[in-house]
Amino acid sequence: MKYFTAIASLLCINLIAVITLLYFSGISKKIEKENKILEIEISKFNKKLKINEIEFTLHSRPSYLKKLRKIYLDADNMDSFKNTRISLIDFGKKELRNIYMVSSN
Repeated sequence: MKYFTAIASLLCINLIAVITLLYFSGISKKIEKENKILEIEISKFNKKLKINEIEFTLHSRPSYLKKLRKIYLDADNMDSFKNTRISLIDFGKKELRNIYMVSSN
């Protein structure tokens, strides 16, 4: 009889533990979904904020953006940029200029 009451009480405790875990997991899943939605909204606002910072910089200091363009972009070739295609025969020539290799990662 002692073993029966001990086993029965442990089974009841385990059953109560499983039910409470299921209850709290349902609540945490709802909270997790809400957090994902909030993260997406925050990332959208961050993108909008970055765009607004660039627009503000453009309106307040256009010289700063011109300096950045000179640093990061090839300003000499920006005006004369053409969408030209090259073939395999052109690779045989060693006189190719302004060809940028792109790798996909």
